[in-house]
Amino acid sequence: MCQKNVGRLDAYIRISTGIVMTSMGIMRDKGWLTVLGGMKIAEGVTRYCPMLDLMGLSTISDEEILEDILGFDCDDEFEDDYEVQPEFEHNEHECMCNHDSEDERRQYIHRGIKRNQYQNR
Repeated sequence: MCQKNVGRLDAYIRISTGIVMTSMGIMRDKGWLTVLGGMKIAEGVTRYCPMLDLMGLSTISDEEILEDILGFDCDDEFEDDYEVQPEFEHNEHECMCNHDSEDERRQYIHRGIKRNQYQNR
C-alpha cells in the first residue's frame, strides 16, 4: 500500500491546478492536458505522488504526521483549554530553566499536552 507523501497545502494546490488543466483540456480538445489534469486531481485527493515516491521525497510536515497519529488537530483542540501548572508559579519548572514570557509558558504547556495525548494512545 502506498503511503501519503503529499502535504495538505500541496494537495490543495494539485487539486486546483488539476481542475484548471482538465477544464482547459476539455475546452481546447486536448486529451493529453485532460489526462494530466486528472492525474493531478487524483494525486491531490489520494495525497500520494509516484514521482515524489521515486525520488524519496515528501511534502508532509511533522505537524501533519502528528495530527494523523493523534487523529485531530492539537492546536484547535486545546487552544484555550489549558491550566497553568504549579511549576510555573515563579516561571520555573523541573529543569530549572526560566520561561519569561506567557507565550513560552503556553508553548511548554501545549507541548506537554501533546506529549501526554500521544503517550496515552
